[in-house]
Amino acid sequence: MAVPQLDLHKHNPGRDVPMPIQTKELPAGNIVETYKFGETTVHICDDFIVRSPSQIAKVIREMHEAGWAIIANQKSEAD
Repeated sequence: MAVPQLDLHKHNPGRDVPMPIQTKELPAGNIVETYKFGETTVHICDDFIVRSPSQIAKVIREMHEAGWAIIANQKSEAD
């Protein structure tokens, strides 16, 4: 059974703003994976992985806060 959406998807053909080209230096860690999507290159670096229990708990808490903020925003837009 399909779940009805509160807000319909809004398609904006031809009005997307292009992203600026960024030329940042790569992080100092080891690049463990590299992906190419068209003209975009994505490097997965191992120095951005949290390992301690307190860091993991902080990341999980930030994900929950972001999720609740999205839910609250959608709820306020529906009212």
